[in-house]
Amino acid sequence: MAVMLRRSCLAAIVIPVVLALGPAAYADGKGDAKKKHQDDDSAESGGPSHAYREACTDGNKKYAARDFPGAIADYRQAIEHDPKNPLAFYLLGEAQLAGGNMTEAEAAWNRASLESSDKEPALRAKILFVLADLKERQKKWEEARAAWQVYLDWANKYPKAGAFPGSAQSRQQVIDADQKLDKAYAVVRQRIADTKAGGVFTDLNKPAPPR
Repeated sequence: MAVMLRRSCLAAIVIPVVLALGPAAYADGKGDAKKKHQDDDSAESGGPSHAYREACTDGNKKYAARDFPGAIADYRQAIEHDPKNPLAFYLLGEAQLAGGNMTEAEAAWNRASLESSDKEPALRAKILFVLADLKERQKKWEEARAAWQVYLDWANKYPKAGAFPGSAQSRQQVIDADQKLDKAYAVVRQRIADTKAGGVFTDLNKPAPPR
């Protein structure tokens, strides 16, 4: 149940961002003059360039079609256009994870975290969420718990960022419960090992020793 809740929250975060830069947002078919005008407007406003948005859009199309290598190539192209923008790093991490490469996903999300700030609280919340979730996937429980706390603190600081504070709290509770259970099993495993080493352990498949 907890795993399903985590996956549903992750889907609620990932899908809107992947679709947010859909083709309708940027594709106008007006030719190079229109594109240059858009680039000029973006430069003046401090926003991403048309080339950056177009690369992200192409990547989103391929991600939706499950062409993860193609999406990765497009997101990397977007990063070349604007290496200080965290969005393409975030999307790159999603594509890397979907392609089965957690190491590369973590690297991309760490860079996204580095480049993000309180100027985009919603995007940073998404980045913090996927980093915490990744730590759980890697079974790095202490790091995962700490990462969920960072996410929870951010969610409380920016309540309009669309974060899920309840999810962070539930994940921490599950991690705590799992760690307690693992410690209890560790004691049992050690006792079994000690018993076997001392020759006291009873194996019902073996005949009783001679008297």
